[in-house]
Amino acid sequence: MDIGSIKLAYDGLKSAKDIFSAFEDLKSESESIAKINEAVKQVGLAQETLFELREELFKLQESNNKLKKQLSEEKAWELKLSSYELVKTEGGAVVYKTTQGLEYYICPSCVVKKEIHPLQDGNVVSGRFDCPGCDKGFPITKFEQSAGLSVGVIRR
Repeated sequence: MDIGSIKLAYDGLKSAKDIFSAFEDLKSESESIAKINEAVKQVGLAQETLFELREELFKLQESNNKLKKQLSEEKAWELKLSSYELVKTEGGAVVYKTTQGLEYYICPSCVVKKEIHPLQDGNVVSGRFDCPGCDKGFPITKFEQSAGLSVGVIRR
């Protein structure tokens, strides 16, 4: 049942109530008036119930639309995230890596927040990549020390 159907039922009951109310104005037997008064009371109660049902239906429709939107956003995020895989890099960091196209890594902390920030090569010598979203650093590539100096070995 939609809001339009409830409104039509409400309007029909309102008309019936108005008709019964008009009968009250006529001079008739007291027993007839009592029956008419009871009918008017019952129609009024039915009207109130329909009004409450209409309000509840509106709330449920609003909630349903909100849940549909959330589900749609969740599916879109999962689709976006499906082009990445969780990997352990040569440097020992656990990050997400693209599975197609240009290879790059994204921050796992930001993925939890449903954000994608490609890690930036912060220091070629150390192999550390930094996340522009949360400023965390990740050892992506191995580095070796040679003669007291750090020399980055980048393997791709």
